[in-house]
Amino acid sequence: MKIKLLIISITCLFIVQNSTPSPAVSILRVEPSVFELQNQAFYNLRRGKFIDVFKNCEELLAVNKKSVLAYELLQVAFAAIGNNDRAQELIDSLKEASTNLSLTHLSKGIILLSQGNFDEAVEECQASIALDKDNPLALYYLGRIHTEKKEFENADAYLRKAIKSEPELALAYTGLGINYLLQKNAEKSFKNYKKALEIDQDEHMARMGLATILVGLKGYEKAIEQYKLVIKKVPTFIRARLSLAALYLQLGRFKDAIEQSSEILKIDPDTAAAYLILARSYSYIDNFADAIKSINKFIEIRELSFEGNYLLGSFQMATGDIKSSKVTLVKAESIDAGRGNMMIANALLNHIEGNHNTAEVYLKKAIEVTPKIHHPMINIFLTNLYLSQEKLKSANESLKLSENFINGFKSSNLELKPNYKIEKSFAPTNLAIFFYLNKWYDKAIKMCDAALVLHPDNPLTLYVKSKTLIDKKDFSRAFVQLKKIVESHPDFISPHYDLAKLYLLMGKTDNSIEEYKRLAGLDPENALVHLSIGNIYSRQGKLDEALNKYKQVVALAPESPVGYNELAYHYAESGTNLDEGLENALKAAELAPKDAAILDTLGWIYFKKENLIKAIKTLKSAIVSRQNSPTIRFHLGMAYYRNSDLKNALNEFKNSLKISARFKEASKAKGMIEKIESQLNQTQK
Repeated sequence: MKIKLLIISITCLFIVQNSTPSPAVSILRVEPSVFELQNQAFYNLRRGKFIDVFKNCEELLAVNKKSVLAYELLQVAFAAIGNNDRAQELIDSLKEASTNLSLTHLSKGIILLSQGNFDEAVEECQASIALDKDNPLALYYLGRIHTEKKEFENADAYLRKAIKSEPELALAYTGLGINYLLQKNAEKSFKNYKKALEIDQDEHMARMGLATILVGLKGYEKAIEQYKLVIKKVPTFIRARLSLAALYLQLGRFKDAIEQSSEILKIDPDTAAAYLILARSYSYIDNFADAIKSINKFIEIRELSFEGNYLLGSFQMATGDIKSSKVTLVKAESIDAGRGNMMIANALLNHIEGNHNTAEVYLKKAIEVTPKIHHPMINIFLTNLYLSQEKLKSANESLKLSENFINGFKSSNLELKPNYKIEKSFAPTNLAIFFYLNKWYDKAIKMCDAALVLHPDNPLTLYVKSKTLIDKKDFSRAFVQLKKIVESHPDFISPHYDLAKLYLLMGKTDNSIEEYKRLAGLDPENALVHLSIGNIYSRQGKLDEALNKYKQVVALAPESPVGYNELAYHYAESGTNLDEGLENALKAAELAPKDAAILDTLGWIYFKKENLIKAIKTLKSAIVSRQNSPTIRFHLGMAYYRNSDLKNALNEFKNSLKISARFKEASKAKGMIEKIESQLNQTQK
């Protein structure tokens, strides 16, 4: 004991004798030596703790203002946080004075990476490693470069070398997370982001990546929480604030999006993306005055932006300023004339001005360049255009091409007569559809009302208004609108569909079935009607009735996988006729081999038939296609459990509840977690 105390005393005496404490500092406090500060700075740099490197270098320069090493360390730290100008200044100022060329090469490599000059960046990082073979940061940035080049195997190898060299380098785990995410492997990406945060809670890019995955899994509140944690730590981190504002916009939380965007502009008034989010947010709450102000600010920064000019022109159209809209959209067209939305907007303007032939040309071009999903809506524009000219044959031809939206509607239902008011009503109806597609619901309703003043009984205008009200979640007014249409135009099929769905949403199941049965009478060959009825019966526990309906679906649509899948899942859930269930599941998988729901059904059938190897393999394939499905995760967990793989089973049950705590099998998942944890505890004892 005496020897131990003596050693401690000698050590303390040595430290005190080799220090020069400030008179204001207690004799018990010992200032760190230059050697210690250098070691700390190097240690923090190896771990990617750049903020700590700045602090260490500040202390180092306070002791020695001419410390070359301090400036070499700072140039790497500045490059790492994206301050390329300051990093380059330090590189230039040191030149021949540099004592650690490995750090200089690394700094240059990081700068070149940020500039997209990947080949030269590789050369500089390799030069850094040649001088310091165990440099974890150089290995990390080589990994980053290969990720940017989409050379994922090479990226993975370098990032793992970086971790081997420095296990506490959280950045490397973040790099792996990014690497896996770009390969659409969200599960491995998630694990690496979590590992990065276990090492360093302030590894903000890992937290940002985590939030990105959570958004993909529809875990929006958890994603918001992650963004807020980053912002709390670094209030000036604009990228985090932009991501949060964009998410608020996506979720329809427009006031929150406006608030967050406004905070960004306090930090940096030249952040163009913030003005874009502001403009869209204001437009969705029918505040087009502020929307126009915001998009004009955006255009000031990005004058040649197609999106900025297109939105400004659309906003002007929404406020009735057709003259200004035309001028602005001409500018947007000069930037990029090949956009489908540009062509639709031009068609609208020409329709309003009575230039029908020009409008028709624009719409036909739009069909050529837009995805097929938008074609039904464009054909509705065309229909209205033809109807305004009383070209009934052309109107009906375009109507046939838009059945997904207006199934069962016929131009003859309008009872067109030579009437200027009726002719004029089609232009505001087209505007209403345009506003509806842009989610400017209040403007869409106003346009519908304007069209209905001119043509009160137009079922198409009434239907567009009802669709808008449904999307606004104004179900009571939508219900009144739909009832009006089905009563006055009973052979117009689409409103019946929406009314049936609305009844179901309102909890009026019997009314919904009645409406679907009415539909079946109007359109007896439509498999979707029978599928909808079958699904309701299934939810009610009327399994025989559901089974009969699914068999009708298969009979009516033998080339569609949906009926086969529903039949198979019905047999799987009931535990009866599993051989027939497997036959139907395999048929569905043959028709749609990559469909996650179908693979889930097939895997679940295999599970019920005790073919666990095939069940696990198939369910894992389903998860690759749809990682955010709690049901598939639950099914895989059950297969693992039945196969005595308790750890993987436990993991999948937990994953299912992370995605949703309210899915159908949530209570069973919780019970299985408790059961497995109890079994594992007993095994450990």
